Amino acid sequence: MSKRSGQTGSVILRYGRWVGRYYVDVPEQSKRMRIAVVLGMKSELNKTQAKLKLLGIITEAGVNTPAHLERSLKPLVTFADIAGAWEAKRLPEMKESSRYTAPKLLAKYLRPFFGQMTPEEIKTGVIDDWIRGLQSKGLEPKTIHNLWKMFRAIMNWDSRQRDEARHTWSPTLPAIPDEEQRWFTQEEMKKLVNAAKGQYKVLFRLAAASGLRAGELFGLHVEDLNLNRGVIHVQRSVWRGQEVSPKTRKGYRDVWIDLPTVQLLRDFLGGRAEGRIFQTRNGTPLSSEIIRLVLHPLCDQVGIPRGGLHSFRHGRVSHLQANNAPPDFTKSQIGHSSLRTTSGYTHFSDAFKRETVERLGPSWTH
Repeated sequence: MSKRSGQTGSVILRYGRWVGRYYVDVPEQSKRMRIAVVLGMKSELNKTQAKLKLLGIITEAGVNTPAHLERSLKPLVTFADIAGAWEAKRLPEMKESSRYTAPKLLAKYLRPFFGQMTPEEIKTGVIDDWIRGLQSKGLEPKTIHNLWKMFRAIMNWDSRQRDEARHTWSPTLPAIPDEEQRWFTQEEMKKLVNAAKGQYKVLFRLAAASGLRAGELFGLHVEDLNLNRGVIHVQRSVWRGQEVSPKTRKGYRDVWIDLPTVQLLRDFLGGRAEGRIFQTRNGTPLSSEIIRLVLHPLCDQVGIPRGGLHSFRHGRVSHLQANNAPPDFTKSQIGHSSLRTTSGYTHFSDAFKRETVERLGPSWTH
């Protein structure tokens, strides 16, 4: 290392111009590379001035610093290396859904673009180029936002492992259209429940009364019910036919239900004390296929726009909020970690808006 420190370079005169030469270390190569730079014309600089200028260039390049030599002796770390470490160490700690989808997204959208780049090469402009490429492929804005979050999470995970500062990119992301999530009103939910048959009548009533996620409904066991208190202990969910933990830590919760719903459950269970509450004829958990096979045909039958099981969840939040339930109670029942998230599930009908502004209009008359 002593031979590679403190270099001042050399200056020669060539064709009336001062040319400076110095060496830089190349990653993973023992032989250094010589750099030549034009410092100026002989008529403008004398040799001493040219040497001072070269020394400034060398100092600015940082080639005399121990950090430069250390970098040159280390193998280059690329995004592909970082993503591989993330998959091996961090991904196994995440939810089953993430473990299933992340490798596919990495292989299709992240590794082909960033794979051979080092973290130092990835600038905001580079990320903007990647985003434009995703847009040209027709990806939805929400999907692009999710891919960006995934990329950022991987890179910042790596920074934490190295005790380095988080990255501060500021890419230009596409705007997500402000489209209101389909939600079922109380009247719509009543129509659906009345039209449903068998276990689906109970399923949809419970969805309307509890706001449980679809996977949480599919994962309910009789043992999770305390019908004497009217409480559901949410302890699991179903994802791709497998019982897994709830979506988030806040997903573990007690959800209170009304007495008519309790009685409907009692009648449906008929004294059964264990096992899954809702299931297929083969005894396997229900899946999102019931939306296409059962719920959408019911929507068509009763004459309302189609919605999914999530529409019951949004409808439950909206009903609680419109009837002045304490926001923290609503948040705890739904299993959200913040009121901001709960607000995104809140919708008001035109009739409610009209009634509210008329009721709370100015108290004076003309």
